[in-house]
Amino acid sequence: MAIEQETTVNCIADTVILGANVITMNRAKPRAEAMALKFNRVVAVGSTQEVQELAGVETQVIDARGLTVVPGFIDAHCHPLDAGRRSLLRANLGPDRVNSVADAKRVLGEFVRGKPAGAWACAFGYDDAKVGDGRLLSRADLDEVTTEHPVFVEHSSGHIGMLNTAALESAGLTRASTDPAGGSLGRDEAGELDGRVYETGQDMFIGRGEYRGRPLIPAPTPEDDRQALAHACREAGRLGITGWHEMLSDPGMLRAFQSARKNHELSARVTAYIYVDYLQEVLAAGLLSGFGDDMVRLGGIKLLGDGALSGRTAYLNEPYEGTENDFGVVGVTQEVMEAQVLEAHRNGLQIGVHANGDRFISMVMDAYEKALAQDPRPNHWHRIEHCSVMNEHLLARMRRLNLVGIPFGEYIYYHGEKMHSYGTRRLATLLPHRSFLDIGIPIAGSSDYPCGPWNPMIAIESCATRKTRDGQPLGVGQRITPEEAIRVYTLGSAYASFDEHERGSIEPGKLADMVMLSDDPTTCDPESIASIETRTTMVGGKVVYSAG
Repeated sequence: MAIEQETTVNCIADTVILGANVITMNRAKPRAEAMALKFNRVVAVGSTQEVQELAGVETQVIDARGLTVVPGFIDAHCHPLDAGRRSLLRANLGPDRVNSVADAKRVLGEFVRGKPAGAWACAFGYDDAKVGDGRLLSRADLDEVTTEHPVFVEHSSGHIGMLNTAALESAGLTRASTDPAGGSLGRDEAGELDGRVYETGQDMFIGRGEYRGRPLIPAPTPEDDRQALAHACREAGRLGITGWHEMLSDPGMLRAFQSARKNHELSARVTAYIYVDYLQEVLAAGLLSGFGDDMVRLGGIKLLGDGALSGRTAYLNEPYEGTENDFGVVGVTQEVMEAQVLEAHRNGLQIGVHANGDRFISMVMDAYEKALAQDPRPNHWHRIEHCSVMNEHLLARMRRLNLVGIPFGEYIYYHGEKMHSYGTRRLATLLPHRSFLDIGIPIAGSSDYPCGPWNPMIAIESCATRKTRDGQPLGVGQRITPEEAIRVYTLGSAYASFDEHERGSIEPGKLADMVMLSDDPTTCDPESIASIETRTTMVGGKVVYSAG
């Protein structure tokens, strides 16, 4: 086995890792036994005997004892800081905590207890498809919990809010209120508000859109964000995630990332995609995609679009299975989206647009095509976030436009029971990882955490088996191999933010971001991949997590 070494490096390594099963993601040398690290980069990859020669008296020698080592995982679409905020400030109504509406009311009641009257009581993670009752929480449900506190419960998809009467009153919402553009207010059969708000109906509560900077729910403090980011970094290390793309970033998040970077508290690399509400501020500051350093960088601009795949609100060409006129929802007009895309594109910013349904994906491609016609740029790497309900025409068009796909990795496994509403024909090209790779469309690994679990091992198993948690196969023609799935979650994600020359594979010259795993995902039973554990996570050659 010939050693692969940085040609400019002829020195003693800071660290050598020996006796490993290294899956490099470098096609020129796909497997190795050992590597040498200097400063924060890989300087050599090869056999144990070859790499051992680069060890000196002060070199740290790590015996991997046969553990599998892969490049650090990069989640290209997630919300870890926002998830940290939720964990810190809100009640958890996720399926690991509640199994029924009664459970949800009990947990909320415990959370509210002791809060002063008038203080907001917020919760996250409620999933109607994963509770026995099979329904959303209603205004009446939440009024039973409290009438003295406004209550806001965020659905696990992030596209629905559930409110009590006090919350509706705080927003001035009444029976006479009209639906906002791009959203709706839920009503009962008598026309009264039922406490459910959809899409942009949440904006006034969370301070988005026309309510930017004026949320009814108090915004997190800088100290809240410091603690939330610390929580996110701990979780990232535990899961082998060495970098993530924080979507829907806002100014408070940027301050938190930069403060943690300055204070040496950031243990994962963050690429921030700024919500389009802040596009004018980004342009006024003269910022371009890539601004920052190897720990905190500006990725680009994020636009919202249609509804949620798991919430059955993706905007479709044909109605949902079993309906005649339910096509999903769309939260932005074509004209507004095209103007935003063109302005960001002309000013050198990468763009990612949330698009789940085939109808809205086509609208996004129209916007990209018009922008590229006016200002051609072959290496724009504009993204379609989620790109869930695809077809052959959309795949071919996506390839022609040089777009990058960011499909959910773990959704078949975690949300598979919700996908039957798309019908057998659409399931064949739902989250089509196989088709993406076969046609040559670059794709990245993503979880949309906290909408799904953050663990890359769950996503890799999901991509490799296309089976739900209860073992039901869905669209098995879109299976990819475990090794392909690892590549998607490493080099694919790096490519999606122009970082493929810096990270995503283990080879000389690249940042020393890597993970030691308890088993080899490429040789074990694919249906056991989700149980593989992280033993050690390294970022820039520094251990940020160790299982002990």
